[in-house]
Amino acid sequence: MNPGAVEEGADVAKTVIGALKGEPISLALIVMNVIFVGVMATGAYALNVRTTARYEAQDALIHKLLDQCGPGGRRTFFRAPTLDDPIGSTDHEDRH
Repeated sequence: MNPGAVEEGADVAKTVIGALKGEPISLALIVMNVIFVGVMATGAYALNVRTTARYEAQDALIHKLLDQCGPGGRRTFFRAPTLDDPIGSTDHEDRH
């Protein structure tokens, strides 16, 4: 009678555990690889969150600048986000 899939899986697991008991360095390498993959995944996630936030802030600033340069107001090449008047407007050229 042939053993089923569960029995075959159990035999493979017993063989692997027996081999790892015989060579602890193999077990240590497997554990270190799992830890390395976990740390790299966590770091990649943190970098992704930071990059996404940066792009969202940049997009918001770009949309704000484009709204200030729209057809309803004065047309300028650039309007500083913290100033009321556009940079280079003719009203403030006497400051030189």
